[in-house]
Amino acid sequence: MNLLDYGKAKIWFEALVNSSCDTYGIMRLKDIWYADDSMRLQMSRGNVMKKCLSCLEDNVKSLRDSSSMNLLILFYSEGIGTDKDDAMAAYWKQRLDEIKNPNLTVARPVRTKPPREKVQMKFFTGYSASMVAPVGLTVGGVGNYVGWYLRFRSNLSSQEYTKVCDNAGNIDGGLDVGFAKFLFDETKNPPKSIKKSNALIGTGGLVIKVNEAFLISIGAGYCNREVIYQLALIGEVEAKEIDRFWAKNKDASIGGVALDLDGKFKIGKTVYASLGCTVFDFKKVYPNAGIGIFF
Repeated sequence: MNLLDYGKAKIWFEALVNSSCDTYGIMRLKDIWYADDSMRLQMSRGNVMKKCLSCLEDNVKSLRDSSSMNLLILFYSEGIGTDKDDAMAAYWKQRLDEIKNPNLTVARPVRTKPPREKVQMKFFTGYSASMVAPVGLTVGGVGNYVGWYLRFRSNLSSQEYTKVCDNAGNIDGGLDVGFAKFLFDETKNPPKSIKKSNALIGTGGLVIKVNEAFLISIGAGYCNREVIYQLALIGEVEAKEIDRFWAKNKDASIGGVALDLDGKFKIGKTVYASLGCTVFDFKKVYPNAGIGIFF
């Protein structure tokens, strides 16, 4: 101690405490705690300070030693090698008074664990896309265990139509003249020039924090996907194309409840990637993915 080599001194006094609960060793360890702040973390993580408390309590029980009580009061009131505990410090003060006045009855307090530190909510935002709506935005936040999110996706299309048809090309309400015909072989995918779609999805829900690196999102909302074809108007007299128009295919379109389920995987401290799926009106499932940041 005189050479200020607290590391070697700590090892020496630890050996005294561990071998014989030496009170001198306990007092010197207490002095090292005060003398060098950098030693405190190492001393707290080890078992020697817990051993000190145990030895002091044994001394009190077997010897009713007032000096050990004073050390217990000091350890608990200032948090030396243990959590600061005013209730325990007050208890040992009462026990010390009990020695001076044997007629006093002292009840030992029930020790409780310190409350879990509340984690400040972290917010996130990022790009989100699905097969039918490639442009989207996700925002949300998460705390200790749970959080929330909102998600909007679209294909940024606003194709207009004037009629509604089915897969066979039948027009709801009929036509004033002629009949309608698809501009493609129904067994093949039509070119983009004659097939359009309008897609809009809005969902929100719960974020569950599984651990620091993985979160699960579960949510619901609204979806609408309109599949729109360009059809030819065939004249009954001419028996050839006389005009074209756009019609929504009600059999291929879908709208109603949207259900989300996806996972977020943190990459480093701030970046995340997400992967999951969206169920359209309990009928079709489309994958989705995204990337974003926490801030």
